[in-house]
Amino acid sequence: MLLWHYHDDDVPGPDAQVQLALAHLPPANATAKLTHYRIDQMHSNAFAEWQRLGSPHEPNDAQYAQLLKAGQLATVADAPPTVQIADNAAALTVTLPRQAVSLLVLEWP
Repeated sequence: MLLWHYHDDDVPGPDAQVQLALAHLPPANATAKLTHYRIDQMHSNAFAEWQRLGSPHEPNDAQYAQLLKAGQLATVADAPPTVQIADNAAALTVTLPRQAVSLLVLEWP
């Protein structure tokens, strides 16, 4: 599932509380692994890291390494690791910062 909290104006604003009701999931009763990836000011964002570094015109080797690392797709540390599925359905609540994108991946054993 891909979620985003977009706004035309790139200004600070409140987070969005997104409630997902998922249906028609296999199997009827199980636990699915959840991986929550995010792109926002603090995750997977080399541009934001470049700004935090002072917007260097010629990044040095250490800064370049930081930028490469910041550009990798990152997971949200406080996301639950699993989702309970009952009767082929599940519910999730996600807090999504403004101007953020989240990718939620469910995997069954």
